[in-house]
Amino acid sequence: MSPYRAKKRFGQHFLKSDKVVASILETLTPKPGDTVVEIGPGRGTLTVPLAKLGANVIAVEFDRELVPYLKKLVMGADNIEIIHSDFLKFDPLQRGLTKFHLLGNIPYNITSSVIDWCIRYRKHIMQAVLMVQKEMALRIGGSPGSKNWSPIAIMTQLAFDVRHCFDVSPRHFNPPPKVISSVIRLSPKERGLSVPYEQFDRVLRTAFKQRRKLLANNMVPELVATNGEAQSILERLNLPPNVRAEQMSVDQFEHLTQYLNLKDKTMV
Repeated sequence: MSPYRAKKRFGQHFLKSDKVVASILETLTPKPGDTVVEIGPGRGTLTVPLAKLGANVIAVEFDRELVPYLKKLVMGADNIEIIHSDFLKFDPLQRGLTKFHLLGNIPYNITSSVIDWCIRYRKHIMQAVLMVQKEMALRIGGSPGSKNWSPIAIMTQLAFDVRHCFDVSPRHFNPPPKVISSVIRLSPKERGLSVPYEQFDRVLRTAFKQRRKLLANNMVPELVATNGEAQSILERLNLPPNVRAEQMSVDQFEHLTQYLNLKDKTMV
């Protein structure tokens, strides 16, 4: 079977290193019989060895021209299913998948959307092992006070423990990307939010809308009517008046959201 050529418009960079494949599978460590949803199987570089470990693989491929290639490649393997679909529209619950692992070498242009998908289905993901652009891996694993502390880092770390596993050189791909890639592992946390995710997300995005501005200034007018009201809330939460969003912890954002939520209810 002739190799399938990557398409630039889909952001395809096919992994070609057996050593990297082995390291990724060692990071995922599925047990025989576990279900693994694979994002964009590409040429099946991960799909086939993953199935050989005894996992039940559901590979979701967006490129329709790759689907017949993949189906021919895995012909005879009864634990691999190839699905032609946009992964971002893939609903595992409609297929009865309540617990599954997630694996994928993600096109860099949809990484944020894939992370949002993971957060949405966080209660059903046993673990996710994803290859992303290194810059994005650092953002997702950011910490308070750093330039990488952002809504995507906070939302991800609220739902998952994030581990930066290892980097992958461009030479291990065909065609080679212009950036270094990183493999990250997301392990779900038991702890949940005391406020709805939608409200928490709104507070986060408002707080970070202009990073150089003080949090109190960013809160007006989306969250509160005046700067004085914002300052009063920060004082009640024992936050300094000159605090910026990038200096706040997940717990502090949760307390802020909780306070704003309770405040709105008292005004109804």
